[in-house]
Amino acid sequence: MAKPGPVAGSEGARKIAEAHRGSHDHDKEGGFAANPSLAREAGRKGGETVKNRYGATFYQSIGKKGGETVKRERGTEFYAEIGRKGGEMRGQRAASLREASAAEGGVTPTGRKRGRPAKNAS
Repeated sequence: MAKPGPVAGSEGARKIAEAHRGSHDHDKEGGFAANPSLAREAGRKGGETVKNRYGATFYQSIGKKGGETVKRERGTEFYAEIGRKGGEMRGQRAASLREASAAEGGVTPTGRKRGRPAKNAS
């Protein structure tokens, strides 16, 4: 049995679609560009669907393929460079935290990750 209304793609269908355009809240909001949380939610749902369908190892395999491609195209020095940049940024953040804490008269952070006890702590 055919669906009621004009045939998809016909002139009548185009007129109805044009008249209808902009009548929903999501049309007025501007979609993902105007509502980033909408994009996040769509991405989360899509990722969850893929995970349920193919398993978590699917993401591991595509990540490994991507890493191998980057290594082949840019070389191992690329990874060394981004590692150095990350280390520099971490050091700068730690230094600014120490300075801010000292200015407030607080306890100086140890630089260790949260929740990880210092070795040989008494």
